[in-house]
Amino acid sequence: MIKKSDKIAYLQKTKKVLETELQKAQKKLVATRIKVRLGQEKDHSKLKKIRYEIALIKTILKIKLNQKDEKNQK
Repeated sequence: MIKKSDKIAYLQKTKKVLETELQKAQKKLVATRIKVRLGQEKDHSKLKKIRYEIALIKTILKIKLNQKDEKNQK
């Protein structure tokens, strides 16, 4: 799993940086899936870690979007 300090680091990043990180993580997931299928990667837990990271980034992006919407409504 991701450390608490890594989660905090994600919260401090800008929206553009998070979107870039999300794209990298999604590419990493595809590459890891291919390696697992071909038998080049024996550690299946990497898939779970990458999916968790993707979910975390998406959640933080939603939080940032909601905060921005709330500021605009006031």
